[in-house]
Amino acid sequence: MPLSPGEAERAPLSRGKSFALLALIILLVEVIPLAYNFVTPALPEIAKHFGTANVGWVITIVTLVLAASTPLVGKLGDIYGKKRMMLVSAAVFGAGSLLGALAPNFELFLVGRGLQGAGMAILVLAYGLIRDILPPSIIPVAVGFVATGMGASTILGPIIGGYLIDHFGYTGVFWAQLLHVAVVGIAVAIFVPETTLRTRSKLDVLGAAILGLGAFVLLFGIGKAAAWGYTAPQTLLCVGGGIAILAGWLLYERTPKEPLIDLQMLKHGPVAKTLAASGFVQFVLVSHSMLIPMFVMTDPDLGLGYGFGVTALAVAIYTVPTGVVSMIAGPVGGYFTRRIGPAPVLVFGGASLALGSFLLATLHDSTVQMMFGQLVIGLGLGSASATLPNLIMRTVPAQTQGIAGGMLNLSGSLGSAIGSQVMIAIVAIPGVMLVGRAAQYSEKGFVYAFFTLAVAGLLAAVMGLLLTRNKIERPVDATVPKSEMVA
Repeated sequence: MPLSPGEAERAPLSRGKSFALLALIILLVEVIPLAYNFVTPALPEIAKHFGTANVGWVITIVTLVLAASTPLVGKLGDIYGKKRMMLVSAAVFGAGSLLGALAPNFELFLVGRGLQGAGMAILVLAYGLIRDILPPSIIPVAVGFVATGMGASTILGPIIGGYLIDHFGYTGVFWAQLLHVAVVGIAVAIFVPETTLRTRSKLDVLGAAILGLGAFVLLFGIGKAAAWGYTAPQTLLCVGGGIAILAGWLLYERTPKEPLIDLQMLKHGPVAKTLAASGFVQFVLVSHSMLIPMFVMTDPDLGLGYGFGVTALAVAIYTVPTGVVSMIAGPVGGYFTRRIGPAPVLVFGGASLALGSFLLATLHDSTVQMMFGQLVIGLGLGSASATLPNLIMRTVPAQTQGIAGGMLNLSGSLGSAIGSQVMIAIVAIPGVMLVGRAAQYSEKGFVYAFFTLAVAGLLAAVMGLLLTRNKIERPVDATVPKSEMVA
């Protein structure tokens, strides 16, 4: 039987060389978790340096730009080559890191973070490149190792980032990110082969712009709800306007010959459920990464009923357990995906996220209690992150895997962006106390937030449970709309 273009180009690779190439790809993908793990402990210093109370946008702008750019970058990878677009994305991320280190004001700083968000679309390209160049037998495990790499960054990121923040200020983490992406990007350019799989298609730039605008207006309203009032006219106008724009975006996506997202693909049940699960998992991941530093760095002498008053470096004490377990759960999840299928692994991951968040909501008076909840969270993040890409790759044909991967990351990015703003709004519900330029929240606000994360984890598990009722297979009539496959 003749080999497909993707199979033909990956057949000669030895197992040793395959894992060496995988290691380089994972190192480049590490810019994504480090953009969070390096920066979240620096949020208090960034707020103080720029004199802003809107520091939540440091996280939101990244996920928002990532959500709008990921489908475009995924399609560009299908058109021009996944390796080529990975290198372009790495260069954009490097430019954002440089601007983040040098920005004289908060507005330019956010522009830099936005560029980092655009560059973080590397992940969708990485999954596609792994499928194209590696032997089929190791792909599930390889995807699991990508999750493992992200778990490792959860260990090393807070330690290295905390040290840089404590000794060199917040700019130190941006110089470190620039150095990392430059060195690894050069190595990928030299050693990693390009895939020959291509599609001819058009970009839905207008669709991406409408999506970005709608998400921005919606999240701006959510972020301002605590200050304006949750039922204030301007809050309702922004939230309602954002929802209306997003609804208009879905209607518009029916008109382009090659839309930003494949609405026909969404009609395939397993695809829609996988995308929903991705949104819930990323909602928990990013929200959790924001809440933990805020919680443990709060001075207990303020009398708010929580906080340990730790330094940026000491935040790692509370985040390392998550990374350790996530790093182990990633390849284990890949192994069980091969043995029992991806859906049961997703059920387990979502349930673990729900349980871990519940534990953080109810047991957070000591370091030991916090670590216990963090261990369970790590178990859920590692296993869920390992199985979601495998789920989406099993439901679409090879020639549309770039688009499907872009949709998977789009749903995850939207979940992240919504989570970062929703968490700030929720923790502020019981009230906010200003200490200097920094906002301090009550213990009850954090309890509300952790319970919300428990619900999101439970919903991810429900999606996995529903997927176990479906036969996970590629749609019989799946094609590339208005596109021609070329080698």
